[in-house]
Amino acid sequence: MKNSIILKTENSVVFNLGKIQKALCIINAENISKLLDRVSLTANPRESKKNKVTASIIDTLNTAPEEMVNRTKGLLVSTQKCEPLERGRFRLSFEDEKTDGVLDGGHNMLAIGTFLLEKYHDSQSNQIPSDVQKIKCWEDFSEAWTKYSHLLEDFVKKQNFTIPVEIIYPTKDVDFDFAELVFEISDARNNNSPLTAGTKADHRGYYDNLKENIDPKLVNLIAWKDNEAGKRIKREDIVALALIPFIALQKRGMLKKINSINPSVIYNSKSQCVDIYSKIIEEYKDQQGNLPKVINNALGLMNDIPKFYDLVYKKFPDAYNNFSPGFGRITAVKKVKDDSKKFLTKFYQQESDYKYPDGYILPFICAFHELIIIDENDNVRWAINVEDLINDFSKYEMLVGTIKDNYYDPQKVGKSSAAYTGCEMTMKMVMMEL
Repeated sequence: MKNSIILKTENSVVFNLGKIQKALCIINAENISKLLDRVSLTANPRESKKNKVTASIIDTLNTAPEEMVNRTKGLLVSTQKCEPLERGRFRLSFEDEKTDGVLDGGHNMLAIGTFLLEKYHDSQSNQIPSDVQKIKCWEDFSEAWTKYSHLLEDFVKKQNFTIPVEIIYPTKDVDFDFAELVFEISDARNNNSPLTAGTKADHRGYYDNLKENIDPKLVNLIAWKDNEAGKRIKREDIVALALIPFIALQKRGMLKKINSINPSVIYNSKSQCVDIYSKIIEEYKDQQGNLPKVINNALGLMNDIPKFYDLVYKKFPDAYNNFSPGFGRITAVKKVKDDSKKFLTKFYQQESDYKYPDGYILPFICAFHELIIIDENDNVRWAINVEDLINDFSKYEMLVGTIKDNYYDPQKVGKSSAAYTGCEMTMKMVMMEL
């Protein structure tokens, strides 16, 4: 099997712990290499990256490799399919990314793998390749390992270090949610750095429907789990905007299991937005994890909302100046200088002459829930061309007045119930004109 390996251990013992079986093993560098070939860190909600811990591990491997087994807690590997074989061998399958992989010990994997790559090229009197030198996180390492690992087959057999490994897998014919148990174990094992609510939600699949509906250009730029390097969009910013169509459902008498969503939380409490979103998924998914059609369709609008956010961000300065010239003179606003690079919008990196807090515009964007139509077949769509509305400067008059009323303080605007109510009135007037 492509995603199956036979792990040969130096020593091993298997314990029956009721719902799960646990094998305690010692493995050498050759078998660690097998794990590096097949195992991902997706079962671990965190993304490992180089730090003082990995530096210390690499130092041990360089100076006292025989002590590695004593100085590390090793790896915790989980799999839904494990077959103990003769002579201390185990056949492991890695098929489900939510349950099969390394739950704890990601820094060990990253450090050992990086050490092997560097040591191999050094042993060949080769200059260490730039992509190996630049490894900073698991994603960087994974790309380099895929590229060079075939060269290391003989080299790893000569390494004289071992590490402890725990393997957990479900007991046959015992019915329970192994995926949830894996998640709980991973969270407990990493208790020195507790998982955030957002990472827990991602690992439980709460964002799967959201990911399916976001523009593919953005979805891989979002840091869905903690410590993801190279991802410039915050998960919380996306999840917060996803509440906009849910507010529309709630205003139509849906989502009755959820307390009324105050639009201002989209600005002033991203963590609360994560909790609200998770609560909606938990309350309305069925036993198979499926959501009602109307909730899926509401999430479909998330293909548009980040685009609308960026468009409003670009247009609002001119709209403000249309009513009251001098947006660039507001203390909280930065205007690009003639010889400087332009600012970029949050999601699509479009050029903008201004940089300013989004407390000025989120009441306007949140009010788009008034522009959403839900029909008798649970289809959810925009009632108008929202981009045309965004380009119509007359629709910003209420917002500009609110900014002045709050003495140009973006935090006060973003938290002002009057700002949200005023923008909702603007959208209601648009709907009345249809």
